[in-house]
Amino acid sequence: MAFDVRIDDTKMPWLTTHGWQRTSSVSLWDLLETYAANGFQHVLCTDIARDGALTGANVDLYREGMKRFPSIRWQASGGVASVNDLHALRDCGVAAVISGKALLENKISVEDLQPFLQNE
Repeated sequence: MAFDVRIDDTKMPWLTTHGWQRTSSVSLWDLLETYAANGFQHVLCTDIARDGALTGANVDLYREGMKRFPSIRWQASGGVASVNDLHALRDCGVAAVISGKALLENKISVEDLQPFLQNE
């Protein structure tokens, strides 16, 4: 599943809909309580305030998600600006990272990516 979230002043991630135009009254944590209890295993989560902004990944969001739901494999999206973000996200335990704009704008080189690519 993929979820887009807007983080409020208390650091609560609220689900957004309608192309990020509407913030729902459902938090990511509340929704995942239901899904995780039923064996849900993967989440792609985008912090929409950071998406495409190259301001750095919201490592705290994913760290909190993994603390609350350790059985879920997290995919981080939004804000990745450099290889340092990739290291920080890997170190906090995310399973995968979306790094679109940083790649398009050559903020992360092919050489930088090598340690993060799976050898299959």
